[in-house]
Amino acid sequence: MRWESFFEDLEAQAEAQHAAQLRDEIAEGIRVERATENMRNRLLEMQSSTVDVKLTGGVELNARLGPVATEYFCLENDGTRWLVRWLALRSLGVPSMKLNQGGRLSPIKFAAVVRGVLRDRQRVVIYDVSGQMDAEGTLWQVGADFLIIAIHPRDEFARDRSITGYQLIPLETIGWLQVAGSN
Repeated sequence: MRWESFFEDLEAQAEAQHAAQLRDEIAEGIRVERATENMRNRLLEMQSSTVDVKLTGGVELNARLGPVATEYFCLENDGTRWLVRWLALRSLGVPSMKLNQGGRLSPIKFAAVVRGVLRDRQRVVIYDVSGQMDAEGTLWQVGADFLIIAIHPRDEFARDRSITGYQLIPLETIGWLQVAGSN
């Protein structure tokens, strides 16, 4: 009888030790997985969520998260859209960590999206990577590594008589574009 309880005790200790090792291995696997997770992939899981965004220069936005790409991400709120380069992001707050499965990183490059804004002929405000406003007006041209914006009064369309000048801006210096809503 004493031998049986002795062996039962040893078996219980071995099972407890095995269970503890398994818990430790699972915990370590989770730590490794979380340590190697990419922020862009995390944001993919939050697409369509409303987020609080802090950008360079102290700019704070509350908007719905749209497409996420390797160079930028998109936001929208009440008809105003923002095309934000990653280097302008300081932090992003979310109300909960409920995740959407199935988000996909957009293969569309920053310059291509800016060309889409050019086709829309909407008024834009361009901010540099430090959060300072660079220019306000209508996009005139988008090249491979630069854009040209036509500067004109806010309440006028970009017509020859209203354009007061043009500004050439390297794409690499752009922190984000704010596209005026069509409200």
